[in-house]
Amino acid sequence: MSLALQSLVGFTLLVCAGVAAVPLLVGAPEPRPDPGVPPGRAQALRVVEAPGGRWYLNGEPIGRESLASLLRDAPTPQPVQFLPSAALGVGEVAASLRWLRRNGRGGALLALPPQNSESEMAGSTHAAPPPPLP
Repeated sequence: MSLALQSLVGFTLLVCAGVAAVPLLVGAPEPRPDPGVPPGRAQALRVVEAPGGRWYLNGEPIGRESLASLLRDAPTPQPVQFLPSAALGVGEVAASLRWLRRNGRGGALLALPPQNSESEMAGSTHAAPPPPLP
């Protein structure tokens, strides 16, 4: 083998090894634990409304009246993240969001599920969800 061919093979192996090492060098950062709620800030309540008037507070079933009294009687204003069921109509969602804002002292925001990545949505014919209500 000539010197030029040996140099070319060596250079090719070096480039391949360098390219293979790139994912290791720029890998995803290590996940960090959630530091929790900053002092002086109330933790948000996660409220889900399912069809049939069923409500869930932080994953536990709760009645509408119990939820209203909990929101009104909370010692500190707690923000509410409202995640309605996809089976509910727009009018029902808007009415429930108004109801949560009326009964809660910390405000209520419409929480949308995470968006799909572009690669997942490439084959989808669904429209993007609307932006959150103010």
